[in-house]
Amino acid sequence: MPPQATARSVYDEKKVGSFRRLLAAPVAKISLLVGKILPNFLIALVQMAVILAFGVFGLRLLGMTPVPLGRDPLALLLAILLTALCSSAFGLVIAALARTESQIGGLSAVVLWVMGILGGSFIPVFILDRLLGPVPKVVPHYWANRALTNVMLRGLRLADVTTELAVLALFTAVFFAIGLLRFDFD
Repeated sequence: MPPQATARSVYDEKKVGSFRRLLAAPVAKISLLVGKILPNFLIALVQMAVILAFGVFGLRLLGMTPVPLGRDPLALLLAILLTALCSSAFGLVIAALARTESQIGGLSAVVLWVMGILGGSFIPVFILDRLLGPVPKVVPHYWANRALTNVMLRGLRLADVTTELAVLALFTAVFFAIGLLRFDFD
């Protein structure tokens, strides 16, 4: 949801002309874009908190086995933060590529579904690794799913998931750079 929400928020700002007015202020363009992704980043964090709370407490109330959170809270927190940030930064890419509200909806739906399927959101990562080889590694979903699985289910610590977190940070930086370079502020 955050990528599409970020893109739609940017589109709405451009549609009403507030980006042009903001550009007149002594604020760097990068600051404007950071300001646009920040609310959606926070929404993504709330969404993840709700999902984890249900997994821990809701499932227990239903008499089911709760979701384990792993042994390293810092590793879990960093994985969640980087996943939310990467998701929000991807919204800038969608906003930079789409020209209409329909394109935002269509582009984000198709791209996010494909990335989700390739990245292990529907099929476990270990199966995708065997079926598709290195292909799933080209989407951030793969690295987020790996980091969360390794921390929560396998009980690995921060030192064990630094590769996954570094790749998520790299995707975030690339998405933000593409969004900044391709973004039409007018």
